Amino acid sequence: MKRFALCALIALIISDVAAQKADSTYVKKGFAFGALPAVAYDDDLGFQYGVLTNLYWYGDGSNYPRYNHSLYLECSRYVAGTMLLRAYFDSHTLLPQLRTTADFTWFNDLTLDFYGFNGRKSVYNYDYTDDDHDDYRTRVFYRHARRMARLMLNVRHNYDDKPLFWQAGATIFNMKIGSVDLSKLRDKLPEVETLYDKYVRWGLIDAKEANGGVDTYLRGGFGVDTRDNEAFPTSGVWTEALIAIAPGILSNDNNNWGKLTIYHRQYFDLYNKDLVFAYRVGWQQLLWGEQPFYLLPHWNTSVLTSATSQGIGGAKTMRGIKRNRIVGDGSIMGNAELRYIFTRFMLFGQQFSVGTNLFADFGMVTQEHRVDTQNVPLDEYYDYFSDDSENVHTSAGIGLKVSLNANFVVSADWGKALNRNDGESGVYVQMNYLF
Repeated sequence: MKRFALCALIALIISDVAAQKADSTYVKKGFAFGALPAVAYDDDLGFQYGVLTNLYWYGDGSNYPRYNHSLYLECSRYVAGTMLLRAYFDSHTLLPQLRTTADFTWFNDLTLDFYGFNGRKSVYNYDYTDDDHDDYRTRVFYRHARRMARLMLNVRHNYDDKPLFWQAGATIFNMKIGSVDLSKLRDKLPEVETLYDKYVRWGLIDAKEANGGVDTYLRGGFGVDTRDNEAFPTSGVWTEALIAIAPGILSNDNNNWGKLTIYHRQYFDLYNKDLVFAYRVGWQQLLWGEQPFYLLPHWNTSVLTSATSQGIGGAKTMRGIKRNRIVGDGSIMGNAELRYIFTRFMLFGQQFSVGTNLFADFGMVTQEHRVDTQNVPLDEYYDYFSDDSENVHTSAGIGLKVSLNANFVVSADWGKALNRNDGESGVYVQMNYLF
């Protein structure tokens, strides 16, 4: 995906950097917002267009740079039909002594990535999607359609202003899954079986979940958070352990499962809060039961910094590696970033900063998803499966960051996979730092 949103805005900011220097005593009060056009391009879906905005209420400014309330809204659409609607509310003061977050997302993804299960045990062949190659099948061979509606609610309570906290919440998914509808794509593509179609025919995806379903899970956990600022932390740790429990009675296919997720994030101020080293490690493990295949990429989280929390691979986990390339019952992922703010300044009565980041990402499957290949024809087996052992997948890259009032952060990252079996490279323009 090639994204070029925000070029005009960044050019405007850089051209006015000399106008005013940042005020170290600056405090934001009352209402503020950032708004941007959502512009992108995808080879299959064409241009994306729409708008996103983040509304903030700082009250009397006594908590700045922390806001009292935040409301993120996005409405965007590709000309071919893929559409995203999202509303994300985050409040420190709505309920006494509780931080409240709520999210509603509707995402009609016409070509969601699907590469099979268990990392390197599933083969990714770029030639199948390259129309200049003799082995070309279709550009959407590793894709399927997914329409997702998600409702999430979470509350968090800190112990008497101490860094320790507990949290609880619930998430409801309504997934509609199917083969790619070629009639909605920009170009006419050959009508051939995709990998998803083959997995359904071979029974590797259970027929009762092949078309999606409704799933609800309850979430609880605890943690510690000593970050000095959420949008751009320069010191502290943010560690949490979460358990998700999905009672079968709350899902239409009676799936009953439990999953443990642990995150550890740490930040080091290397120079005057402008040069920061940050890293994140996440581990997720299925404790009991069996998840439907379409929830395997999902990572349990209490804070959504984008429309989806899935991987491993893609914008939110491993930049440069194909989205959902590394999927199993359990997995580990990590990121290391060197972040640098090279200018802060006042413009239009607001405080801006511009910076960059160098990063390296890694991940691997630690708990395999059960795959019974007895129905796979022997002459096709090695086209889609490998007997190799799973090992670490890696990528690396560079980014550009522009922030408004220390909270509204526009992020552009370019990442490159370090193994061709994981993809080539990717450019991602989105909101917020990765962690």
